[in-house]
Formats: sequence, structure tokens, C-alpha cells
Amino acid sequence: MFNDYGSVGGLGALVVFGAIFSIIFFLVAVAFYIFLSLALYKLAQRRGIEMAWLAWIPIAQMYIVGLMVKKVNVSTFEIPKLEIVLPVSMLVVMLLGAIPLLGTLIVFAFYALLLITLYNLYNQYAPEKAMTYTLLSILGVTIPFLLYGFRDKDPISVP
Repeated sequence: MFNDYGSVGGLGALVVFGAIFSIIFFLVAVAFYIFLSLALYKLAQRRGIEMAWLAWIPIAQMYIVGLMVKKVNVSTFEIPKLEIVLPVSMLVVMLLGAIPLLGTLIVFAFYALLLITLYNLYNQYAPEKAMTYTLLSILGVTIPFLLYGFRDKDPISVP
């Protein structure tokens, strides 16, 4: 009359599946973090940035990227001192990103700024492929791999 699995067994299987999925997701996230940090560290070292080790600290990674790009132009508006703007923007996203609607707008604005910054960084190493790399960067997961590809190269142009 009653099966051996019952509703608790199904729930238990779901919990186990969720736990396994969470562990795998965590391990993949850590691997991506290490890969991105290593790529930024190598780029910073190659460029002679004094505190290249900051590439291993999540918010400070934006400082390293900002040092390499310096400034970006959005239409006729120039955003200078990216080494300050990017980390502060990331902090704002972390603090206000959960607010409905406003947080979503802040997250999109930061991601747009990051993509524009990455375009400028890619343009320093591979001008002919900068737009393609930027479009690939929309996916997010491609960024560490693209930056890692530049680790042994000198930039063609530096701002």
C-alpha cells in the first residue's frame, strides 16, 4: 500500500541534489576567482604595477583594472581615475544592488561601465579583436580566460 520512498525520501533526494549542486557551483566559482586573480596579477606584474598582489582581493581587482585603463570615454563624457571609480562603483553595487528597481539600475550601470573599461583594456592588447572580446565578455564567464590570454603580452598601446 505504501511505497518505500514516500514524500520524505523525495524531499531528501532533492536536498542531496541541491547540496551537491551547491558544492559544485562553489568550487567552479572559486576556480574562476583564482583564474581571474592570476590573470590580473600577471598583467599587473608585466606592466610594473607596484601592488600587483591586490589582484587577489575582489574589490581591489577593480583598482588594478582601473590602473591599467586609466580613463574611459562614454560619448562626449570622460570618466577619469578609473582606479578610484571602479572599486567605489563595485562597493555601491554590493551595498545597494539588492534594492528593487534602483539596485537593478545600479547593477546594469556598473556592468556597462565594466564592459566599456574591458573594451579599452582589450584594445590595448588586441585592437582588432577588442569588440569581439567585449561582446564575449557580456557572458561574464569569458572574462578570466580572455585576460589570461594577455598575461605574456605587452600592451600595444598604453594610455
